[in-house]
Amino acid sequence: MDGWLCPALFKYFDSAPDNIYVQFKQKNVSPMHNRKNMKYLMLIIFFWLVQPVYAKEDCSLSGIELEEESNDAVKLYYTGTCHYRNKDYQMAAKQWKQLSQLNNVPREYEELQINVLNNLGYLMFFGYGVEKKQFEAVDYWQKAVSLGHTESEYHLCHAYADTKESTYNKLKAKQHCSKALLIYNGLEEKDDEILRQIKKYNNQVNE
Repeated sequence: MDGWLCPALFKYFDSAPDNIYVQFKQKNVSPMHNRKNMKYLMLIIFFWLVQPVYAKEDCSLSGIELEEESNDAVKLYYTGTCHYRNKDYQMAAKQWKQLSQLNNVPREYEELQINVLNNLGYLMFFGYGVEKKQFEAVDYWQKAVSLGHTESEYHLCHAYADTKESTYNKLKAKQHCSKALLIYNGLEEKDDEILRQIKKYNNQVNE
């Protein structure tokens, strides 16, 4: 069962256990007192069961199996990714922003720097961990697309085609949605939900 683990229990567990067993023992108290305590106990167990159990990942270098000597681009990318999985969006944005501004990134790590342009655009467009700035988010995606990032094309399709967004632009939507449709139709492992959205937007702007 996935969910929340009381921080006090980390004294006994390194991570959330699959099962927790509880033992009940009879105490020599009045029946009325027993019933009252049982109500409290049942409430505690109920809230423990219904709470979404969530133990955060360790985002230190050792926690993500990296070393101080690891390349800066690698450290920033994967620590940011760890914070994102923990829903610490502000920390994720901070790490990815630093990576986006690095100079002289080795060729083998350039893809990581391009990926964070897409990621930063996503955080900024929806205001996760940073101030919501949709036009700046679009700038990130446009730069990522110019460097060959395919997912950013889908994000631009949404940003320009969705009439509810401040970035709505029907002419630009036609361009980016048609490209996104070609890209996602050509994938070996197709994402049906994203394809459905792209087709919806593409039909909408071509009516």
